[in-house]
Amino acid sequence: MTAVPTFRAARRTVPVAWAAAAAAIIATAMAERSEAADGPGGCRVAWSCSIPDHPLSAGVGIGGLSDLAVSATTSDVISLWTITDRGPNGTTKVDGRSARTLVAPEFVPALVLVRVEHGGSQAARATASVEKVVPLVTPKHGPLSGRPRVPDAESPIVHPESLEPVAADPHGVDTEAIVPLGDGTFWIAEEYGPSLIHVSQEGEVLERHVPAGTEATGAGVAERGSLPAAYARRRDNRGFEGLAATPDGRRLWAILQSPLDDEKKKVSRKAGNVRLLAFDPRAGRPVAEHVYRLGNPADPDYLTKGAAPDDGKLCAIAVLAAGRLLVLEQDDDGLAHLYAVSPAGATDTLGWRPPAAAEAETLEQVVDLRAARLAPVTKKLVADLTELRATMAAEADGGSRPRHGPLKLEGLAVLGPRHVAIVNDNDFSVHDRDPPGRASRLWVLELDRPLTGR
Repeated sequence: MTAVPTFRAARRTVPVAWAAAAAAIIATAMAERSEAADGPGGCRVAWSCSIPDHPLSAGVGIGGLSDLAVSATTSDVISLWTITDRGPNGTTKVDGRSARTLVAPEFVPALVLVRVEHGGSQAARATASVEKVVPLVTPKHGPLSGRPRVPDAESPIVHPESLEPVAADPHGVDTEAIVPLGDGTFWIAEEYGPSLIHVSQEGEVLERHVPAGTEATGAGVAERGSLPAAYARRRDNRGFEGLAATPDGRRLWAILQSPLDDEKKKVSRKAGNVRLLAFDPRAGRPVAEHVYRLGNPADPDYLTKGAAPDDGKLCAIAVLAAGRLLVLEQDDDGLAHLYAVSPAGATDTLGWRPPAAAEAETLEQVVDLRAARLAPVTKKLVADLTELRATMAAEADGGSRPRHGPLKLEGLAVLGPRHVAIVNDNDFSVHDRDPPGRASRLWVLELDRPLTGR
């Protein structure tokens, strides 16, 4: 086994801000001397381990983990922040229509610090433990919940037994991504608003940024309608899914999971235009927006007709060197790709309006990007994880083959030029009728080629 690279010169813990800066320095140096071919390389699992069960709230244990961020690292220990989503949820039928349920409406989403002892070269012995759980609370220390933020008559979330709509909560969040900053605070991205939330070390909400015009009444937290109003059109259950910060903490990158919905849903979903938002956390406002187009950029129809996979999703992002990002793209059929993404040269679409003669009424409806003179972010395939994803699913299910469908990969952290960490969202195993359920598991992948020089 190859030991995971660390960001240290001596046997002492390195804070996340310094680790991120060191990673950028390493990556830049590697880029300068890399002569690797431009095509994607392979990857393998360097080591993996299950995250043990641990009590959270409302009688719920560890599960629903939806992101990863490095907290500290030594030669044989990595501490990683992760975050739960809104809690156990499933689906049922109400009046012949599919409806989503909240199994534990009083569940409190939380930050979770996981300590992984991987043993250096003896990485096969990796074990994980839960070091800290930080529930999310209001300034008055009332708990946040995973309940819907506002009532939704068209797509209500219901109680699994009574089938009555779950009461809305202005403090409701469906948390999906986390970024720790050097000052000890965190930024969180969630799906309901969608919104970006700044929280303290103790999990107290300091401010919440929501789409303009959607500020909740009765909220006990400071809400600012600073995000583009269009984001309120987010597809059901498809708000912000990924969040990353530059090493200096001056810019956040937030990405939606799927294209926003509009009156021409079929056109929009086929085009695959997903919004990538650059946000200034100090000023508390967006500073740029770019189109991330789903699908294979080598497809001849990619720019002009769209080449998005059926129901493609963007599930996690991380920062690389030189202003680039690492993005995890997958679908429900098993596809999983890691792309190196560059916003440099992409059109800034903040405030974009369609030309008078254009057929497209929204950014999502633009099928021919070339004709519209819209340059998306550039994408280069780093690694195809599709086959590996099936193997990882079997491992999470405790057998030689998957028993609970495709693995939901929802957390991503860069550990070094050739190593990334990934965690799965197991939905708290509420869908797993074949015990034992799917585990929450952490994998460290070793890439054949460095992430830089692409």
